[in-house]
Amino acid sequence: MSAAQFDLSEDPVAHIVSTAKDVAVLPQVVFKILENTGSTEISAGELEKCIVVDPGFSAKVLAMANSAFFALPKRVTSIKEAIAFLGFKQVRTLAMNAGVFDLFVGKTDRESLRRRAWWRHSLDTANCSKWIAGHFHKLNPDEAYAAGLLHLIGRTIMDRSDPELYTTVMAAVDKGVPDLLSERHFFFCDHVDITEAVCCKWGLPSELVSAVCYSRPPKSDEDGFLRACVAVSHVIAGMAINGVGDDRPLSDHFFGWSLEFLNITSNLKEWVDAGIAAIASAQHAG
Repeated sequence: MSAAQFDLSEDPVAHIVSTAKDVAVLPQVVFKILENTGSTEISAGELEKCIVVDPGFSAKVLAMANSAFFALPKRVTSIKEAIAFLGFKQVRTLAMNAGVFDLFVGKTDRESLRRRAWWRHSLDTANCSKWIAGHFHKLNPDEAYAAGLLHLIGRTIMDRSDPELYTTVMAAVDKGVPDLLSERHFFFCDHVDITEAVCCKWGLPSELVSAVCYSRPPKSDEDGFLRACVAVSHVIAGMAINGVGDDRPLSDHFFGWSLEFLNITSNLKEWVDAGIAAIASAQHAG
């Protein structure tokens, strides 16, 4: 598919999502889970640590826990809850059936490099989201982690659907075009659209589906806090890797509505520094 070949009568989001027939996982994550669930001494906490480093497998676990088969009284929004509902045997079976396709490895070194960078950004966003959530009684740190981990999956799925076209997107980004704008120009939708659609397709809870739409102002306060947490963490995670990058006021790098929701505008520098430190601490611990 290319911009010139795209059929404008077809929904671009539906077309791209149709290519995501399964949620891929990192092979090393699968092997780690199989290794640990074969032991009678592993704790639920240790199993959770194996799962949460990978967006693809995390999505699988959450989707299975929320499936109609289990008829749960409430939606499962964290990996910890999902393990409790599924049990070690179900998680092990899921890992065994996961397959070997790696969502974050491309057919070329260039594709692999950018997908690994997105994985790193997702993991850093998740850790920062969990840290921020710990400061607000309205937020569940485990839910915030899951939302941060999943929020860039749409970008990888777009890349999988047409790597050559996404290379064109990245070339425009390298020249200073905002990533969401570049995606919309070439794909007629952006990765937030795809992430939202895929999370809906997987049957994830509405709280998580709303939270991954991090670039959009929420329509209600109920949706706002978790989405704002992810939105702020997404930017801080980028700064942890690349620095601030220019001389604009610090607040200009963020979605303004997200700072207002969390009421961190006046002391933003302190939040950014502490968030970067939380990311570094999580990396060291991992």
